[in-house]
Amino acid sequence: MAIFCSYYWSSFPFDNICNTDVVNADYIGTFELTPFDPETGSKYLDANETEIIVSYAENDPLYSWCNQDFLAPARYENFGMGGHSFPFTPQTHSDKIDPELYMSQEQLISTTYFGWGALAILIVVIAKMLVSWYLIWRQNMYGRYKAPLGELQGITFSELESKNAYIPKAKSEAFAYPLIACKVQGLDKELFDFKDERRSHKHYDLSLDVVKLLARPELKDLVPGFSVVKYWSPRSK
Repeated sequence: MAIFCSYYWSSFPFDNICNTDVVNADYIGTFELTPFDPETGSKYLDANETEIIVSYAENDPLYSWCNQDFLAPARYENFGMGGHSFPFTPQTHSDKIDPELYMSQEQLISTTYFGWGALAILIVVIAKMLVSWYLIWRQNMYGRYKAPLGELQGITFSELESKNAYIPKAKSEAFAYPLIACKVQGLDKELFDFKDERRSHKHYDLSLDVVKLLARPELKDLVPGFSVVKYWSPRSK
């Protein structure tokens, strides 16, 4: 948006007309003009068209065609006006366009700041995109692990009053507590971060539901698709 705004500001007032301070004596007088087709470069008078009569006096203001398009559209290439200029500032104009011919002093100043500001925004946006892509690539290549911060407190995990082990779970709106995506057999109930006063953790074991749904006894000892969680307490020694 900033780039296109700076382009529109630099091309204002979009009329491609510049005031000529010095009047050429060749333009003073009365002239007959014939309609002209700029695409074919030929005259196209027919029975319904006539010559155009134009008169200029010595004190009349004189205007000439000038290019106000920093992008130099392809339709102007036949007139030798090809090429483009970016950023859209008076200091970076090409040899096909002269902003001082149609810009006011205020427009020269404003388009200078606007054009360079738009270029700075473009650089910042591209840099941000590159950094985002790099972070995504690094996460996919090396994972998202961060080293733990802090110092050892000399307290073992088994001595903690409140334990919260990493146990895979799945949330469901039909249950007040999360479903457990592994076998709970052999796991201490203190390892879970929730407790149901009415039911045991076995009630939320999804691996048991799979065995019932598939009705395959051989899956009792091996249920594919679930994580395996093991825990050995200090008392097991």
